[in-house]
Amino acid sequence: MDKQSYIRKLTRLRELLVTTILGSLPTLAMGVAVRQAIYPLIFGYMGKKVFIQDGVEFLSAKKIEIGNEVYLFRNTKLNAWNDNCRILLGDRVALERGVDIGCSGDSCTIEIGENTFIGPYTCIAGPGNVKIGKHCLIAAHTGIVANNHVFSDPVQKIREQGVTTKGIEIGDDCWLGYGVKILDGVNIGKGSVIGAGAVVTKDIPPYSIAVGVPAKVIGDRRQQAQKHFNLSQRQQLFSEPALHKLAHSIVSDRQQQSVSYELTPPLLESLLQALLECIQDVMKVDTVTLLLHAEGEKQLTVRATLGLEEEIETGVKIPIGRGFAGNIAAQKKLMMVEDISQIEVVSPVLRQKGLRSMVGVPLVVKDRVIGVFHVGTMYPRHFSDDEVQTLRHVADRLGTAVATYQESTIATNRSLHLLCLANSEARRLLHVADRYKLYIKDAVGSIARLWQIPNYVNG
Repeated sequence: MDKQSYIRKLTRLRELLVTTILGSLPTLAMGVAVRQAIYPLIFGYMGKKVFIQDGVEFLSAKKIEIGNEVYLFRNTKLNAWNDNCRILLGDRVALERGVDIGCSGDSCTIEIGENTFIGPYTCIAGPGNVKIGKHCLIAAHTGIVANNHVFSDPVQKIREQGVTTKGIEIGDDCWLGYGVKILDGVNIGKGSVIGAGAVVTKDIPPYSIAVGVPAKVIGDRRQQAQKHFNLSQRQQLFSEPALHKLAHSIVSDRQQQSVSYELTPPLLESLLQALLECIQDVMKVDTVTLLLHAEGEKQLTVRATLGLEEEIETGVKIPIGRGFAGNIAAQKKLMMVEDISQIEVVSPVLRQKGLRSMVGVPLVVKDRVIGVFHVGTMYPRHFSDDEVQTLRHVADRLGTAVATYQESTIATNRSLHLLCLANSEARRLLHVADRYKLYIKDAVGSIARLWQIPNYVNG
């Protein structure tokens, strides 16, 4: 027997002695308090106020780390026996009765984030890594198994063909209903809800609602939340008084900070940034972008964006009549695409960022297109009529604001030009006046000197 095997068996023997003697102590007979005092000796880490009921089983407790205020109820089993395995339970995790967590293979890590609840008789197994986020709710009899048998060869026995170990990841704030099964290689996005009995075989985007066998996405929680945001409230949010109030607040802040007025960066920068952030929050989208069309040019330039900053950094130009924004500008009408892989895309940034769905509207002022305004998401989404109307409403006001700013900038530049000319002329006149003063002074001096010449004729 090698030394490593000997130490491993000795550790297991100590673990068995402690858990056998103390593990069966009834909760009402000070069992919890005794386990709180002694169990830290056998765990890799054990936080404060950990509640462990009687009948909880551990294998290789040295590779198990338990946070503060964790609850482990009766008949729970944690198995990290294999080599290089770890089980990590965050603060305030609760494992209901009969939960079975096992690494089931070497080099496996199973991690459960803080404030997550695991319902009765749930099975979580490796040997692929499993990561469950914070604030999740996992209902009873759920199966999260990070392995899958290979069965491609009908001649060879299935058990001899090996398994996949891609791993499973569940984002923060997810709810898995009763009896959900998660197969190897699946990622479930943040905030998703999986209906009872569903079998998840593919990735689920963030904030999705998925049901069925196999599970299919039937809704988006963010779209449901938007129904509570009345259209009239949105229009009020982006009304002219609201925008004027926003502009006034920004100007007031600048005045309070004693920042002198400059043409660059203009006040429009601050207004656009605030407006884009507001739209992104209200419509729950990943990207918000404003492109402007310069007079005399046949292309659009990204003026402001949230989510597609690389377009500004790389100086992306969109020809009128090409790509998503270019076609909106050319046709002067709204365009909505649920899958941008099906259309021509000029900007490589859209595909690099993984954008899936977009809706855009032209900025039209006096029958002239001055730009395009569009929003997008990283997941498939159908924008509702209310959302489209909101976007049109914002675009109308934004177009008016941009046009007014451009006109005022032109007027300001003309005024500055005239001011410079006037200043130059004034300097020229002052220079002439100075020379005239010198001439008068010299003339007066000459007369004075002549006045003081002695009268040699009479003298």
